[in-house]
Amino acid sequence: MKAVMISGWLVYSAAVCMVQAADLASDPARNPATDSATDPGVEAILDAVELAGDRVRDIDCRVNYRVDDPILESVKKRTGSIRFRKADPSQNGDQNPRFLVTFVKSVTDGVVARKKLWYMFDGRYLYEANERSRSTIKRDIAPPGEEFDFFSLEKAPFPIPFGQKKSEILKHFNVTVIAPAKDDPPHTDHLLCIPKPSSKFVKEYSRLEFFVSRSLDLPVRIVMTTPKDDKVISADFELTEDNINKGISEAAFRLPSETKGYAVAEE
Repeated sequence: MKAVMISGWLVYSAAVCMVQAADLASDPARNPATDSATDPGVEAILDAVELAGDRVRDIDCRVNYRVDDPILESVKKRTGSIRFRKADPSQNGDQNPRFLVTFVKSVTDGVVARKKLWYMFDGRYLYEANERSRSTIKRDIAPPGEEFDFFSLEKAPFPIPFGQKKSEILKHFNVTVIAPAKDDPPHTDHLLCIPKPSSKFVKEYSRLEFFVSRSLDLPVRIVMTTPKDDKVISADFELTEDNINKGISEAAFRLPSETKGYAVAEE
């Protein structure tokens, strides 16, 4: 689930192992020498992302999710949608955001499956519902009396993949701008984030990449590489102005009626 959001882009939570750091350092195209702390281009992009995140109230768009596993030589793809709404304390004391991710199709090594998969957070509980197993897992993420800053890299159980503070990103990552490549989303800036050796995120990421739309100042692609197995997890968001701040209601953040007969396990 973390990989999906950040979704989120996601995402979600990494400093690089010595071998991977050495590999990146030896390749100037992948690891420009300019340090993020003194690179005005990086600072400008991160400032814009932070301001754009502050303006977002809700998002509803399609998402394409992919996992490349080099050890198993396997590729898994999922397509669906993501619906997100920022917390609004003025409405029923709403202190936490809402989201619903719906995958309608998966393709594993060329084999297509059309069983649905849902992830939903209702402000307290995280639900994972699976059409194939006809089961739902319910996890208590934010019990009464506990508040989380879901936009904090350090404190959130699963940070939202936008609205991050520039200061937090630069505290944990060395950030550089990468030259455009032919497969990049059009009209984006490619940020490569390498976790600093002192960062707690060293165990989660060897590299984290954001492709930031120049018109929206929001990530439209997020790519994460894991440090132990070089697994590459990516999420592409089909995001335009039409998908942002449409006034999504509370009723939109519910599991569909077809899941009502599923067996429920609580964790």
